[in-house]
Amino acid sequence: MDARCIASGLLGGLIGGVAVALVLRKPSSRGLTRLHTADPRMSGVVVHNGYVHVSGQVGDLQKLAASDVTAQTKQTLDKVDQLLKDAGTDKSHILEGRIWIKDIGRDFAAMNAVWNEWVDPQAKPTRFCVQSEMARPGILVEIQVLAVLPE
Repeated sequence: MDARCIASGLLGGLIGGVAVALVLRKPSSRGLTRLHTADPRMSGVVVHNGYVHVSGQVGDLQKLAASDVTAQTKQTLDKVDQLLKDAGTDKSHILEGRIWIKDIGRDFAAMNAVWNEWVDPQAKPTRFCVQSEMARPGILVEIQVLAVLPE
């Protein structure tokens, strides 16, 4: 066989392989999307590389004074559900939950009861929970989650 035939066969195979790979490849998910951007300090959600980063959420600011940690946790998780939905995912795709409680000794059990009722029992994320000062005196709990988009 002539060297030119071998070279053209190899080149043709290489070009054909690249063409097939380009046709079959999945679209890139490396895009960056920011949602709920009206706040001057942050986005409510950032989606990047298939990960959904939800900013820290607190209960209804208009109801803080009248809300105990149970009510605030429910309000907060309702916000998280909506933000996940807006990003195209849900709580069954959460990888990690981060929780800050103003008084962990007083409020951990009540917050945890709401969390346990809310979390998907078939898709429990990793989680941490710490005591922390809050941005406003009436805030008793703040929750942030990291999720993924469904495949």
